[in-house]
Amino acid sequence: MAFTTITVTGTYLESGTGDPQVGRVTFLLTAPMRQPQYNLTIAPSLITATLDDEGSFSVELYATNDTATEPRGVTYEVTERISGCALNKYFVSIDKDAILGTVDLADLAPNIAPVVQENYATVEYVNDAFSDAGVAENLTFAPTSEITSTNVQDAIEEVRSRSRYVHDQASSSDTWNITHNMRFYPNVSIVDTALSKVVGEVTYLSENALTVTFSHSFAGKAYLS
Repeated sequence: MAFTTITVTGTYLESGTGDPQVGRVTFLLTAPMRQPQYNLTIAPSLITATLDDEGSFSVELYATNDTATEPRGVTYEVTERISGCALNKYFVSIDKDAILGTVDLADLAPNIAPVVQENYATVEYVNDAFSDAGVAENLTFAPTSEITSTNVQDAIEEVRSRSRYVHDQASSSDTWNITHNMRFYPNVSIVDTALSKVVGEVTYLSENALTVTFSHSFAGKAYLS
């Protein structure tokens, strides 16, 4: 194969103790890499490396700078999900001329502020942060007037479902009336049946309803979040 395969390794240790960390690192190409002369394409697909008992991983990735590769400038989006740490995301390139075909992620990670550094209650974060309790569905959650679930995982899914809404406008109209019942004023994105983005004038009637008016009639979908 014309694409060069490089072994990427890494080791994560806890600050202060030096104990092996628990977690995973994912890699995702920012765009397809193509080699027209060989009729080859590498499509972006999520590659997950799970840390072993030593806090280490090893994964095979394709170099991003092979001579025949197009386009130039494709990188890997790296996301570090380490237990007890903030989610960390950045971008790296993989050199085809890496010594002995191997490179350590510590030598690639940029010495700049990460693109994303967050710590929020996704299912994955809860599972990592509370690994001693099992998984998020085993953690109890006290229901509220708005969230009725009784465990953390169901509560997260309930929040997610209530924070987005898709309106399907089956018939052509220049005014779309949307009742979403989300209890806030959402962002609105509109596409027509050809999935082309359309801009309309949004009028919020309440926290649960809005209208969108356009210069012409058409059918499509409205995505609220």
